[in-house]
Amino acid sequence: MYDFKTLSAYDFELLVRDLLQKRLCVDLESFKSGRDGGVDLRYAPANDNELVVQCKHYAATGYTGLLSSLKKENMKVKRLAPSRYCIATSVPLTPDNKREIRSIFTPFSQSESDIFGLEDLNNLLSQYPDVERHHYKLWLTSTTVLERIVHSNVYNQTVQLVEEIQQKVRFYVQNTSFFDAVELLKEYRYCIVSGNPGIGKTFLAQMLLLEYIRQGYEPVVVRSHISEAFKLLKGNTKQVFYYDDFLGQTGWEDKLEKNEEQSILDFIAYVRSHKHAVFVLTTREYILQQARSVYEKLHAADFDNAKCIIELASYTRRNRAHILLNHVFFSDIPQEHKKELARKRNLLPIVDHRNYSPRIVEWMSGVQNIHGCSPGDYPDTFIKKLDDPENLWLHAYRNHLSPAARSMLLVLFSFQSPVDSDDLREAYESFRSLEAKRFGAMRAANEFTTVLDELEGSFIRCELNAHSVAVAFHNPSVRDFLEKHMSLNSDQAALLCDSLVFYDQFRGAFTPRATRHQRNPTRIGEGLERASIASAALRTVTRAAKRHFVNIKQDGTGHAVTMISTNLEMNIAHAIRMTADLPDSERTSLAVQVLVHEEKRIEEGTASPSHLPEVLSAATSVPGIEDVTERLINAGARLYDAANEYEELDQFVALRDFIKAAPGAIEEELILAVGEKLSQDADTVFDCEIDQADNDSQLDELEDTATSFELVFGASLESIYELVEERKEELKMLYDEPPNDWHDEDPMRDREATDSEIVEMFGCLSE
Repeated sequence: MYDFKTLSAYDFELLVRDLLQKRLCVDLESFKSGRDGGVDLRYAPANDNELVVQCKHYAATGYTGLLSSLKKENMKVKRLAPSRYCIATSVPLTPDNKREIRSIFTPFSQSESDIFGLEDLNNLLSQYPDVERHHYKLWLTSTTVLERIVHSNVYNQTVQLVEEIQQKVRFYVQNTSFFDAVELLKEYRYCIVSGNPGIGKTFLAQMLLLEYIRQGYEPVVVRSHISEAFKLLKGNTKQVFYYDDFLGQTGWEDKLEKNEEQSILDFIAYVRSHKHAVFVLTTREYILQQARSVYEKLHAADFDNAKCIIELASYTRRNRAHILLNHVFFSDIPQEHKKELARKRNLLPIVDHRNYSPRIVEWMSGVQNIHGCSPGDYPDTFIKKLDDPENLWLHAYRNHLSPAARSMLLVLFSFQSPVDSDDLREAYESFRSLEAKRFGAMRAANEFTTVLDELEGSFIRCELNAHSVAVAFHNPSVRDFLEKHMSLNSDQAALLCDSLVFYDQFRGAFTPRATRHQRNPTRIGEGLERASIASAALRTVTRAAKRHFVNIKQDGTGHAVTMISTNLEMNIAHAIRMTADLPDSERTSLAVQVLVHEEKRIEEGTASPSHLPEVLSAATSVPGIEDVTERLINAGARLYDAANEYEELDQFVALRDFIKAAPGAIEEELILAVGEKLSQDADTVFDCEIDQADNDSQLDELEDTATSFELVFGASLESIYELVEERKEELKMLYDEPPNDWHDEDPMRDREATDSEIVEMFGCLSE
């Protein structure tokens, strides 16, 4: 019999919903847990509260606490006046208990059968085994699992581990990685669970261990050497072998003994050919890649075909919220801290944080880790912990990576976004060559490819398309860690600055920027000489790296394309703005040198009219370059000579921006001609953008554009406002369309949680 003590209030409500939907043959909708007004679940086809269900998870307080809570619900139920009122609780109830509870809610509770106690819910679980299977935390913690271990004569250490795992199950939230790993075990009989520190790989592997124990497998925990598995291997007995961190926590070099890699391959070969055995291993991804590059046998065998990599993307928004709820619900932190965390303004930034990590959630849910933190400060303290991911990456960076791999990460850090591998190679070679010249760094043959292999899957990811490869950080927290690391290591910052090849690198590494929780803009080059930074800007301003995009067609299909990430006008405008903290003489000199490139582009006809106004706006703020700016304005004005023949909206937008940046540069006659054309062809000019707009924000922006055209060009665009309103009505009808009339066992499982659903999930913390 289940006591439901491993379920949070939210988990318990979901269980009751699934059981009563089966029992009563109705669809129950969920309401906010906690301060719910007397409603957790409701069946109301006519919106008249026909059936209301109240869930009371009071396993820890017993009947006394339950009865006290129910008496407080009486007035709420009277206000609701449901046709039928049911109560489901995790507390054991006697017949007298049920009669006493029913008397509180007469006439809404029609009989004692409307009151479901612990025994009743267990009875329903026996009737509906599919519900039991769906709620995995029940059977993972059942006494049957432990009894199977005790009676199998396995080591005491295995019994102890399984008991520890069962205590942790209450925090677990099943996600797609679990099912991916199960499929790999079915196909290969072994699975390597891999991932970055703190992402949850060990937890997943332990849940797989419990799953196979439930299926009747005898567990074998390998502690230090694969030989333990061979010693405990039994002929035709169903066994599940578990080997955590089989390559070590600090690197492969201090783990594998002589020929152990071959022994691991031999054992994998055995389980693949024997259906009575399965093998679950865990390792950190970067250690696995290093081991494969060092041990030829591991590399040649492709033994990681059965690899399940856990990534942050493996956790949906609902998963993240549920993991956080489970940890906080079952924690010993004060109730006032829990209530403060459950506030919407505090909760959502944690759930959606780019550095979200189950390990940090676990840490911040421990009462011993928030000593001295007041309830009001608790959410901010949580956020600050997420903002500083150093604890997750510092040890691995310092102790596990080769010097060349660390150099690669510094170079990749200098790019703002995924970078084409060819561009990354050029930037990496520049950095490593300068590093060898200044510090005597050793170089190896095929170093670039070897280092990518070492880092892929842990610190970085490589995305392949038909023509090229894009390289990016595996997790945003890696970049945050490197930014802090670089700010404390001026020698490396200077080396990176002097080796830059692309302006994208300059923008990415040496642009002052503020974070959400640090309002003072900083950059890693704060301690460098201004001349070095200025030289880097001048040296790279004409070089733009490539970026990878997915071009989505109207039929929903897409294909990868490679494009230049920025144009020269964008780089020049940025470089000029970056001179603001230089002395006037240096600022003027740098701006003039940079603007020479733009003059040349205008003469050659290669300048971008769309971004020229941005250059002019930046240039007008620099003293002493009025002559250069005037030449640019006169030359730039000629780019718009054919403006009265424009047909595309972005062309008119570019002209509008140029007129604002350089008043008087465009003749009034041309401006009026453009206004007449816009008045005549407005629907054609705006039609495509209005049709493609899929939200009110985009449509409001188009309205603002039309208004600016009326002011600048004197155009009459009333028809555009009408088209925008029509499109808004179309979108409203589209999004307000009622859902399909069908029922899924768990309709929330395959869609992302909304803000309100997440807040409601945490309502139980406000009780």
